[in-house]
Amino acid sequence: MRWIKLILLTLIKKEIKEFFRSKSDIIVMLIFPVILIFVMGKSLDNLMSVEKNIFNNKTIYYRINAPINNEKNLQIFYDFMINFEKKTNVKFIENKNYKEAINDVNNNKAICFMDIYDNKINYFRNEKKESTESKIFRNLYEQYRRKYSFLQTISKSNLNQMTNLSNYQMKISLKDENINEEEINSYTYYTFAELILIILYISTLTSISMYKERFLHTMTRLKVSNTNRFNILASKIDLGIIIGLMQTLVVYIVSAKLLHVNWGDNLTYIMLVLISFIIFSSVLGIFISMIFHNQKTAYTVNNILIIIMGFLGGSYVPICLVKSSRITNFLCNIMPNYWANIALLGLHYNMETKYYIISILISLSLSLIMLIVGNFISKQRVGGNFD
Repeated sequence: MRWIKLILLTLIKKEIKEFFRSKSDIIVMLIFPVILIFVMGKSLDNLMSVEKNIFNNKTIYYRINAPINNEKNLQIFYDFMINFEKKTNVKFIENKNYKEAINDVNNNKAICFMDIYDNKINYFRNEKKESTESKIFRNLYEQYRRKYSFLQTISKSNLNQMTNLSNYQMKISLKDENINEEEINSYTYYTFAELILIILYISTLTSISMYKERFLHTMTRLKVSNTNRFNILASKIDLGIIIGLMQTLVVYIVSAKLLHVNWGDNLTYIMLVLISFIIFSSVLGIFISMIFHNQKTAYTVNNILIIIMGFLGGSYVPICLVKSSRITNFLCNIMPNYWANIALLGLHYNMETKYYIISILISLSLSLIMLIVGNFISKQRVGGNFD
């Protein structure tokens, strides 16, 4: 058992030395994240400053089409309207003049026009270009409607509980969209979002490291036993964890000291989310190297995946804008970096959610699946494992 540990330790030392020999790797993995956070935070500050003023004193038109026989839909709308007005200071105005309402929306005098019928609501937005307020509001209302229906089902016998639950869900929904009394600035958001993005690039390092082993025929020499194969994989994952922790430390020091970002009171859970995501990213690179025999193909696929995941995870634009489209709203929910991002934001603001548990489970489960599938596929090739 001792010699196994010595082999693993030797491999880890070799990986770390290789990393620090490359100046470009050090710059990209440790220095670039700080530059990225500063640039994104500075340039997109106006976009992130939506949480307090985006709905303040703005107008939303609605029209109730009589007779309304479905009181449920009407009740959902009125409950939402009352809660939303209190939270955002927006003005809901009933307007029975259809043409006037549509014209005002198209001229940006109103955010939208909600035409309410028995079984549906026609939502009218600016025909030329939908505003950010409209995208966020539309997404919020849809979330609220689904949550309200679910809560109503489980709380039929307790009206007081129903009211408390719906108010709580409104609070959570607003926080999900970065619209709340406690302001989230761009530096806070992009500290977490860009840290998650740069952690994804660990997959590039572990993938390249796997191909180096192949070129040096290390895999062939060490594939005599399952233990040696395990050591190889474990050393790559350990390399990723070490680099990821170094990235986190650098970002934490710089963001706290220079950008005055408060990481909150849940540092333990934040670290668990980050470590599990670091493991996912490390294994992703290993998995890609197992799937693709050609290194250039693997590198291209890896970078495309990072770009797509970065966008859907909210690393380039705020999550609320990503979720404003039905397609991207669906896709982002299957991305581990999306869950890591909202988990970190939720922990930062002490939100009473289980996002961090979901994030950890998704990251570790996907890591295990990729190792099993990748190992199985690589065994089917001529020459066996890793060749």
